Parts: sequence; structure tokens; C-alpha cells
Amino acid sequence: MYDVAGKLAVITGGTRGIGLEIAGQLLAQGARVVLNGRNPTEEASALISAYGDKVTVDYGDVSDPAYAAALIARSAQSAGRLDILVHAAGGPVPGTIMDLTAETWMQAFAVHVHPVFHLFQAAQPFLAREGGAVLLVSSVAGLRGCPGSVAYQTVKGALIPMARALAFDHAAQGIRVNVIAPGIIRTRFHQKMTDTAKAHNIANRIPLRREGTVADVASAALQMICNDFITGEVLTVDGGMSMRVTG
Repeated sequence: MYDVAGKLAVITGGTRGIGLEIAGQLLAQGARVVLNGRNPTEEASALISAYGDKVTVDYGDVSDPAYAAALIARSAQSAGRLDILVHAAGGPVPGTIMDLTAETWMQAFAVHVHPVFHLFQAAQPFLAREGGAVLLVSSVAGLRGCPGSVAYQTVKGALIPMARALAFDHAAQGIRVNVIAPGIIRTRFHQKMTDTAKAHNIANRIPLRREGTVADVASAALQMICNDFITGEVLTVDGGMSMRVTG
């Protein structure tokens, strides 16, 4: 198993939600963490209060290629290493193709997909020193049809072949690259969901009859980071929702 104690993790989208919970679980195992987010959050402040100088926050937008590369350089220089990279930054992109502007379509790629190119390219020399782990946060929407979310489905789906290509190309360097695909997880992402929609999901769409939590996703993420014989794989965390044929 890959021991994360003393290792440095950079987590984009790490100041709230799934990214923040992954950070918390890594910190609990003795890792150091650089959280990236666009704005300060109370949740990130609480994590800093709990773990002190084991947590650094680097505010910025990873859709900016120059910032993404600089984030990696600053993090690695400060800690003298970089071992784990988690790309959890993103957000909903609702609309059919006829609803979307070209700008919205391109921005979806700029936030969800393009940062992986710039982050990995900058991080690879550090990850290759002792072997490292990369985790991309996708979604069940990237695996199955979902109405009215063509851009979101496309960008989340694109992370899967990208991860597999990176996993093949860099396995000899000891770099593992995996994907986690959450289902309906109670975060800000789903804050506009109505009570009626929530009840329908639990009664009819999710076999385990509950929404997921960030802890459900983060514990699975930690396994993919720590198990050093898993690479190029996708782990779905959705209570069985995506295995259904109908519903």
C-alpha cells in the first residue's frame, strides 16, 4: 500500500465539498495538503484550524493555464516534493446543446478537462521521483445518459480516457492515474434540487435508498490513492444508481 504520511497532495476544488473531504481524510492519515479554490470558505478555514501548517490554501482559477502550472510549482517548491494530485474542481453546466452558448461549452472544458493537461505536465517530474498518485473526479453523468446536461456529461466523460492514457504512458515511472465517478452526493452542486426530486431519486433511482455523502466518496478516493496496484480504473460511488436499466 502507498503510505500517504508525510506526502504532499495538491487538491483543486479543495476548499469545499468532495475535494475538501478528500483533503481531510488525507490529513488524518498524516499527509500534507495544498487546497486550491477560487474563494475562501469557512470549511477550509476550519480544516486549517484543525491541522495548522499541514494545510496551505492557494486561491486561484485552474482554468487559467499559467495559474495551474504555477500552483504546482509553488506547492512543490514550498514542500520540496509533490506526491498526490487530485483534480476535483468543477461545477454544473446545465442545458441541452441548443441552450448553450459557445462560450459556456468552451468554459466547461476549460474548468474540467484542460487543467488536467497543465497540472499533470507541471507535476510529472515530481510525481515520478518516488511514484505518485493522480485522481480525477468525474461523475456518473460521464458514464450514463442524463437529460439536459450535454456539456457536463461530455467533459466528465472525457476525463476517463484521459486518465487511462496518462496511466499507460507513465506507469513505468510509478505514477498511477485513476478516476472516481460520484453519483448524487449532497453538496452545493445539488442545492437547487427540490424535495420532490430528492424523494423520487431515493425511492426510484438509487437502490440503496439514500443520497451519498462526501465521506462516501472521499473514503473510496483514499483507497484509489493508497492502493498501489490500481491504475487506469474508474470507481463509481452512486449507491447502485448507474447499474439500473430503468428508473
